[in-house]
Amino acid sequence: MQKSSPLIALLIAAALTGIAAAQSPNAEVAYPERDILTPFRECSEIVAPPSKVLAQLQIMRAIGEAEGSAREFDADGREVVDDAQWQAARAELLGLGIDAGHLAQIIRGSRNVDERDLAFYGMFFCASKDDVFNLIGHIPGEPSEQLRVKAYPRAVAFLRAHINQRWGNLTKAEQEIVQRNMPKPGSPEAITMGITRGPIAEDQLHEVNLRPFCQMLDRDEPINQAQALWFLKECFLLRLDLAARFCEPSLPRIQQLLISGAAAPRKEAEGLLRAIGGDQLPALAEDADTATRLQFVDRASRRLFPPIRQVSTGCVVIKRGPDRDAVLAAGKQALQDGSAGETSIGKDAAGALLRGFRITRVPDALAALHLPQGAILTAINGTPVSSAAQVIAAIAAQFVVAGPNQRVRNVSTGKLIVEYHLDGMQRAMEYRIE
Repeated sequence: MQKSSPLIALLIAAALTGIAAAQSPNAEVAYPERDILTPFRECSEIVAPPSKVLAQLQIMRAIGEAEGSAREFDADGREVVDDAQWQAARAELLGLGIDAGHLAQIIRGSRNVDERDLAFYGMFFCASKDDVFNLIGHIPGEPSEQLRVKAYPRAVAFLRAHINQRWGNLTKAEQEIVQRNMPKPGSPEAITMGITRGPIAEDQLHEVNLRPFCQMLDRDEPINQAQALWFLKECFLLRLDLAARFCEPSLPRIQQLLISGAAAPRKEAEGLLRAIGGDQLPALAEDADTATRLQFVDRASRRLFPPIRQVSTGCVVIKRGPDRDAVLAAGKQALQDGSAGETSIGKDAAGALLRGFRITRVPDALAALHLPQGAILTAINGTPVSSAAQVIAAIAAQFVVAGPNQRVRNVSTGKLIVEYHLDGMQRAMEYRIE
């Protein structure tokens, strides 16, 4: 069993920082949309609690949180206490059952702090694991810091036990039960739910909404910043795909906290970046200067978020920076010296005249663009092209080089749609220039 471990060290570190020193203005908000999960909600309703359920939870909480209690997390990621009265209350709770929807109603709106505390305690005993994962997303929106402090380590223990479970981990009987209750792929119900195929062994069974935890980073209190960074780090260490899905919009804020945040957020920001960047990252000295910290962020983020990356079969994202400038320069050079391709005149698969610019060689510097050798470019953002000069002009029309550093910036939609023919088929690649 795994010993429960509240964030004692983190809390002490945050407390020692006191009120955060004046910082530069916050980076742009990563997730500006606000909802009931966004920190912090107003809890002002009178909610009728399930009295029998809360009565058992009161017994369990009182015993479990008593000084010296033998608290642990079991293999299911749920708290257990080596106490006969606690175990009797737990058995009674199992018989009563927990309505996750009712707990959510209490957590979201009850003005009674103790009832919300009991609901947060009880949510980890819900029979459905997915109900627990859904309720975990409510933690950042809780206005009471004390309740959030208690919920974070319980949530991580549950995540460690379940977040990596896959379809292939289920028994055949369990798989059959799930499949009986799933709509058949292709049916109207499946289409509505976004189900396009049956489950496969590698499919993840559970998901967690980390957007509210990312939104917590935009709070000004060091303790809230540090708690959220710690929780996100623990999630990313368990499943890197969660970082790929949620982290990128918050990177500017994480960078800011690493550079100018209070002591606790700085430490936790380094831990989070190490989680997404890998153990090969060099350690950061406490007195590391800004340039060193920026380099650390860049090296960490490149593992999941390289500045130029293919996000789908037909889409490549190209972010602002030296990498983008280097690709533009390399592409222009290859087109100007004639090493990239030549004008091509022929017919397409339907026998129609096909005039374009054939790519005869893809320099290493341009491999990240994922345009295959042999492709015949026919248009860029709707402008027909058939020569190197026309390709250069069509791309140049979308950008301007300006400023003392001669930086490249967008002047149009920020997208390049490159139409081309390959193996007798018409295709297209979208480049999102950010």
